[in-house]
Amino acid sequence: MFKNCPYQYQLKYIEEKYSDDTTIALELGSLCHAVLEHKGKMIAAGKEVNYEKLEDMLNNGITETDEKTKTALPGINKLKRKYFDLWYAPDNASGASYEEKIQTFLKVLYSEMPLESTWQPVYFEKPFEFVYDNKVIIKGFIDRIDKQGNCLRTIDYKTSKKVYDQKKLATSLQFGIYALAILNDFGVLPSESIYRFILIDDIQYALTKGWENRLIKALDNVFESIESCQEKKTFIPKATPLCYWCSFCRNNPDASIYKNECEYYSKWTPFQKTFEVNKKWNALEKSINDKPKRKLIF
Repeated sequence: MFKNCPYQYQLKYIEEKYSDDTTIALELGSLCHAVLEHKGKMIAAGKEVNYEKLEDMLNNGITETDEKTKTALPGINKLKRKYFDLWYAPDNASGASYEEKIQTFLKVLYSEMPLESTWQPVYFEKPFEFVYDNKVIIKGFIDRIDKQGNCLRTIDYKTSKKVYDQKKLATSLQFGIYALAILNDFGVLPSESIYRFILIDDIQYALTKGWENRLIKALDNVFESIESCQEKKTFIPKATPLCYWCSFCRNNPDASIYKNECEYYSKWTPFQKTFEVNKKWNALEKSINDKPKRKLIF
């Protein structure tokens, strides 16, 4: 988040303005992740995969909660009603609607983690926590870890409508952090790092040769930049099309209680692609406005 927009980082993690905003992408993504997690746990436990139960979870939702999923997850029958205006609309990248993407997901559900594969799933939504450079605690969850002999690999499920720019995956911060977490917990680095796109049935590999040194430089740069912003008490906003999905942007149709917190947002929308911004950042103006106002006492 800091790399995408330091100001968004400040509002959420410094000022602790946490939003409960939901979107169809978030809710459907959580549901699909959970269904695949349940399948993996059946395989890891040596049980026969109960696809009837998995499809029931997908259609009617999941009431079981865990460390990561602390609330019940609605199924697609409820999501269809909640997001009816979006459910049958094709997206602007894959051209598929959510109705069609669910059919693709069902194919992935039946084919993913085949029993005949030499890679077998062993951990799901695995929590991790480690100290980086003796000053930063990094923690999170890994969607799936597979094992083949003494080798491990990380799988991250994505519900994106298209694959990523391969150039940006050479030093993936996400998979790099996962690799450090696995090294911390198991004493080895993963041999593969895979993005699994479960709504368009595609995969991408991340972390190319020499990623270790590049990752350390990238992480150091991020944390040093955060420290610098904290010292200066200035987190500069970055107005990009991502503003459309930001909880602090009034341009975001799904934003609620904090939608007016940021006035520096991009006016870009999927229906009106523009470089125009609502207000340009002015460091001097911001500094003056943020100074405490003096009280006159008579």
